[in-house]
Amino acid sequence: MTVIRVKGFKIFSDRHGHLRCYHRRTGIPIDLKKAPIGSAEFLSECSRIGALAAGQIALEERPGTLGLLIRDYRASRVFQDLAPRTRADYQNVFDYLRPIADTPLTLFDRPLVVRK
Repeated sequence: MTVIRVKGFKIFSDRHGHLRCYHRRTGIPIDLKKAPIGSAEFLSECSRIGALAAGQIALEERPGTLGLLIRDYRASRVFQDLAPRTRADYQNVFDYLRPIADTPLTLFDRPLVVRK
């Protein structure tokens, strides 16, 4: 049997005995029920997340992600009513957050925010 190591991911069994897989740097999980370890879907997902972390691919805004929240906020009336300088400053922060725009909002908690 051939064993392939995927750099940048941690794969482990949780306390219930279920396998988990996360990208180390961003913390983005891979659903191992949809993409079992060793399958083409798993390797595809690993390469997508790796490229996303490296900033090599454009982000699509999926529901429940930081990217969609930012897009909706930028389209809101509250953002449009801000002063031009304030909007520009906010845009600089949005550009800074672009590498993690595909991160699900459910992953944002106090330890994650403090760690970054």
